[in-house]
Amino acid sequence: MPDRVSLGALTKAFPPELVDRVLWDTDTVEVRRRLLPSRLVVYFVLALWLFRGHNCGYVQVLSKVVDGLYHRRRAEALLAGVGLDPAGWVDAGGGRRWRPPNGSSLSRARARVGADPLRMLFDAVAGPVGAQGAPGVFLCGLRVVSMDGTTTDVPATDDNDAVFARPSTAGRVGAFPQVRWLVAAESGTGALVGATFGPYTVGEQTLALDLLPVFGPGMLVLADRNFLSHALARDVLATGAHLLWRASASFALTPVDVLADGTYLAELKPARTADGLPITVRVIEYTVHASPADGGAASASELFALVTDLLDVEAYPALDLACAYPMRWECETVIGHHKTDMGEGQPVLRSKDPEGVAQEMWALFAVYQAVHQLIGAAVDATGIPPGKISFRHALTAATDTVTAAFPPSPP
Repeated sequence: MPDRVSLGALTKAFPPELVDRVLWDTDTVEVRRRLLPSRLVVYFVLALWLFRGHNCGYVQVLSKVVDGLYHRRRAEALLAGVGLDPAGWVDAGGGRRWRPPNGSSLSRARARVGADPLRMLFDAVAGPVGAQGAPGVFLCGLRVVSMDGTTTDVPATDDNDAVFARPSTAGRVGAFPQVRWLVAAESGTGALVGATFGPYTVGEQTLALDLLPVFGPGMLVLADRNFLSHALARDVLATGAHLLWRASASFALTPVDVLADGTYLAELKPARTADGLPITVRVIEYTVHASPADGGAASASELFALVTDLLDVEAYPALDLACAYPMRWECETVIGHHKTDMGEGQPVLRSKDPEGVAQEMWALFAVYQAVHQLIGAAVDATGIPPGKISFRHALTAATDTVTAAFPPSPP
């Protein structure tokens, strides 16, 4: 019976064949026949991100995943006139019996599987979902991808403290250690192109190096002012992608040449000669003016300075680039979905050891991407723009299918 458990609509993204393959590749297939086989454990770990909040402990989550099959088997036994085991065991087929295990068994099963299968599952589903020419996905023929990061609390244990560390303010150490994570999301759809995480003490520029393999020709990468540096810009440009990053007010950009549209060229200079040659960039400076609807006094924003390697003023108009920069907030929306929709007000992860935290983070990214694949399928089927489809509603719909959707009984 456990071998036939699925994950509802999300099984489309994580079919049993894919799960079995990553388990085989990571050498985490069970050695002996278990009542908690590795495939079921993977589906259970993914389901932890579908069921959060109150009354969603380990046993409750697994019960939601297997209840359809479990109670179906119990009903079949009752209709067949077979006495039910008072301990709750049912025939699982193949001469085995099964009942929902306790929390400690599930914890040991999670440790047995580890984080690698979940990472491979995410790698298998990660990538853009926007069709060529989809509105809000492309700018001047380039697929727009935004990059941003955040932190998440993890349980306060000695192991987590040693690996992830805690933030400190004014000499006071935070209540929880934190994992810092970074995602690259397709603007317009929110689909994850890549993701990474590490200790709180590792900065976003360092983590961004893990995302380099997901960038490539035909992409325009957006990022906030925390990311701008010669070294990171050099590495991103080496992938073939283009960049449009904001510069902080303290970042030195000396004009070298003024272009016809009022933008100017400057150089990103390396900190050391060994870091390579200076990079010529185009700087777009602008302010945003707002006029109240009631006709009151207009207001102007702070001065924005954007840095890009797109130097052709005719092919890449400054106004188009300036208007595209707010697309970077799509990545903030991705983070918000984790904090509010998938987190369900539970700011601290479940895992008390670093391997469990890694497993939980890769499961988060994988489930998030699977929901966006469902959204992409809905876009293709209905023609509704992706921005008009609510992630919360899609997540709820996918969650509701978990207890109802499972493979039919064999003949």
